[in-house]
Amino acid sequence: PKMPRVRKGDVVWVEPRLVAEVRFAEWTHDGRLRAPVYVGLREDKEAEEVHREREAIAPELEKGKRVLKLSNLDKPFWPDEGITKGDLLAYYRDVAPAIVPHLKDRPFTMKRYPDGWKGKFFFQKDAPKHMPEWIPTRPFEASTRDRLPQRRVIDFPLVNDELALLWMVNMGCIDMNTWYSRVDKPSRPDWVLFDLDPSPDVGFPETIRVALLIKETLDLLKLESFPKTSGSEGIHILVPIARRHTYVETREFSEIVAGAIARAHPGLATTEWTKAKRRGVLIDTNQNGEGKTIASAYSVRPKAGAPVSTPLRWAEVNESLDPSAFTMDAVLDRVEREGDLFAGVLTTKQSLGEALRSLR
Repeated sequence: PKMPRVRKGDVVWVEPRLVAEVRFAEWTHDGRLRAPVYVGLREDKEAEEVHREREAIAPELEKGKRVLKLSNLDKPFWPDEGITKGDLLAYYRDVAPAIVPHLKDRPFTMKRYPDGWKGKFFFQKDAPKHMPEWIPTRPFEASTRDRLPQRRVIDFPLVNDELALLWMVNMGCIDMNTWYSRVDKPSRPDWVLFDLDPSPDVGFPETIRVALLIKETLDLLKLESFPKTSGSEGIHILVPIARRHTYVETREFSEIVAGAIARAHPGLATTEWTKAKRRGVLIDTNQNGEGKTIASAYSVRPKAGAPVSTPLRWAEVNESLDPSAFTMDAVLDRVEREGDLFAGVLTTKQSLGEALRSLR
């Protein structure tokens, strides 16, 4: 039956507190239940425990002539939460349409957790010799991660499609770390990054305050910005730019903005890199450099609860924001409902020229 028209002001939203069991025919394409029938209340379950069940991932995947065999799908990656390696793979399979555009054509650094988020991890920049030939690579000179770092040419893998993404996850990569620039113009970044990291003397509310101060500054400079949770207690703010600026320029711009905010708000914001001297929320501008990497949007982070680095609307960046609420299931539901809120990072091309001239 057709629902009667309801005025917006008459709608009352409620928090889910009761759990109901419902029998239904199927999920519709827009995420609704077809032919639902109420069965009864489930007093044995809390509302917070309930999430939409996802299709388990198969142990072997085929895309054309390419075949990917997955291993150890039942291995606990978050033992306390009951999240397995198979669950992580299923998440990345489902979020692939949103995350792959943010990884495509960017040199990729593998950060491997073969025993889950609490286990030992190691970085691997060079494409492994056993990596399938259908995952492309590009050679770039970069610093090694040896005890005495050296500069040498490294073959970086490129994660350009879903199957390459799942191969990386199968190798133990929990979060996806890429350069800010793409292979055709490796010295020209796609964005400026403001990485906000709270010191022990402050918390997430202070991080929110600093994020809003940065947005206010960027608005005055007529620059659009895109926030996301870091997946922990921090916030990442990306300012997409035209691909003609250098890393030197992006570093200079971020340092000027961060320094001005730190001087205007001592104790709340800081640019002090030394942890022992740091007070307030660090605005880390050192991450703006060639070869630096960032955990991409939609990356699961190796933290308790398996939080996801989640794109936000600026209207959501307020005192009620809870970064731990962005679980894998919550983010998949969010993407289905709202699409990729970070799509503008890939399409917005802004000039830093006028902003730099006004700040210098």
